[in-house]
Amino acid sequence: MNIHQERAASQAEAALILVAITVILALLLFLALPVHFPELSFPEEPPAVFAITMISSSPPDFESRIYLRNEGDEAFPNAPLCAEIYLDGQRLPCVIRTLHTHDFISTHHYGVQTLKGPGGQDATWAPREMLRIDLSDGTIHPGDTVQVEILKAEDGSVISRDEATA
Repeated sequence: MNIHQERAASQAEAALILVAITVILALLLFLALPVHFPELSFPEEPPAVFAITMISSSPPDFESRIYLRNEGDEAFPNAPLCAEIYLDGQRLPCVIRTLHTHDFISTHHYGVQTLKGPGGQDATWAPREMLRIDLSDGTIHPGDTVQVEILKAEDGSVISRDEATA
């Protein structure tokens, strides 16, 4: 074997050793530094804190009443809560800017006649208390899917969502 072949073999070995050392140092550095990877998270479905217990809609008037009950363990101040109602996936043009019955203004032309029940009478909606949302007659018919979202009025975040079939 001549001297040039020996030099070529040792140069290739040296290059492999340098690559291996570089990879090992990179791994050690990677393990030593606190690296935070973003967590893959899916948005959680809001719980049904305010559950639909009944939907009243029968002929001939189809009175369209939705009964909600606080199924949670805590009382919620009802004045800063608002509601959105969906019928078969489409948002109804109902305007419910507060769930406090004394502050609610009847808006027949916006699809909501009244709010009634102990859940909206006091400053807070206590656990197990009910609230009735009386929509304009003819809004809900048997077989319709109704979804009610309860939101914080200040930021629009959904704190409860429930769905039922009339």
